Amino acid sequence: MSSKSMTSLSLWELPVGDSRQIVSVCGDTADDAVQRLIDIGFREGQQVTCVTQPGFGAPRVYAVGGATYSLDKQTANFVRIAEESGL
Repeated sequence: MSSKSMTSLSLWELPVGDSRQIVSVCGDTADDAVQRLIDIGFREGQQVTCVTQPGFGAPRVYAVGGATYSLDKQTANFVRIAEESGL
């Protein structure tokens, strides 16, 4: 078992009801979508939970920092989460 070789997943891969820690927000901070994610609380170290996954590629709903947000796949893919829940 390796202790520090944590890999990450895209936020889009988080199953409904699961919570994970955000490990990074990838992308150019000059990109409006990336900056908006950071501004609303999608930051390294925050816990994020997938609330709803409607299917058919529809935006999914995530809870972070006491608020809920709907993100499409392209935007959710900027957010990287821990592969393991860490609980």
